Amino acid sequence: MVAPKRPNLMGLVEGKNRTSEADEPRSETEAEPGTSQVEPPVAGPSDLKTMQVRVNRNGWLEMSRLAQDRDMPLETLMVEAFNDVLLKHRKPPVVERRQPVKK
Repeated sequence: MVAPKRPNLMGLVEGKNRTSEADEPRSETEAEPGTSQVEPPVAGPSDLKTMQVRVNRNGWLEMSRLAQDRDMPLETLMVEAFNDVLLKHRKPPVVERRQPVKK
């Protein structure tokens, strides 16, 4: 008996050389932009990305102490720091703290 062929994971990855939907010509049945009633996508768990930063022990201790002094979680302090960096470089402060997933 032959085992069934396993699916190729590369089929799940969109390559850089593929054209996106925006690059493809629209059909005549599609509405013009601004005339269709398209709802904006709702943010979900797939919109969250993990950022991992390695710092020296002294830096971690000071950030942890600062978070304790300000009575806030370290994650909230880091989000504030990321937004401060964005403002410093004249970008909108769009980093938000993740919300707990309700089951």
